[in-house]
Amino acid sequence: MTSILPGSLLAAALGLGLVVAYQALAPVSPIAEPAPQSIALRPVPPLLPPAYVPPPPERFAIINLRPIFDPARQPVTEPEQTGPRSFAPPDLSLVGVAIASQVSIALLKKPMVRAAISVPLGQSIDGWKLVTIGPDFVVLHAGATDFTIKLRAARGLSQPRLNAVQPPPVTGQPGP
Repeated sequence: MTSILPGSLLAAALGLGLVVAYQALAPVSPIAEPAPQSIALRPVPPLLPPAYVPPPPERFAIINLRPIFDPARQPVTEPEQTGPRSFAPPDLSLVGVAIASQVSIALLKKPMVRAAISVPLGQSIDGWKLVTIGPDFVVLHAGATDFTIKLRAARGLSQPRLNAVQPPPVTGQPGP
């Protein structure tokens, strides 16, 4: 019984070896290739989609009036001028303010510049001196003219007071 299994495996291996040797050494008859057919190829013009025509800008006017994610927001208002006019108002918009006990900074943006400019209280920009920084506005002064720029925010939404919420105490964790 023990010699039957190795003997049968040896016979199967020899049989498979003979099949491989026959496949490698047997003559192969050549395969006849069909005669090439001449096919006239003509260029096919690509199918182009129709030219894109954007919708008119008036169709999107509602987006400028009320943004998608804040239904309480009102249209953006232009900056207001206070006092007599002596200089042309600067072309700036107020992006944000940072008010602290010692230093207050306004983030102002020019129309064609990607980054906002941080202007501390008392510094000048385009000939206008930043004289007041409020939570939602700044006042610029030049000559006898004061110019107020309001923060573009949604009306009707209450803004949280600065430092109104204290962080919860952390217990059970080691300090730094």
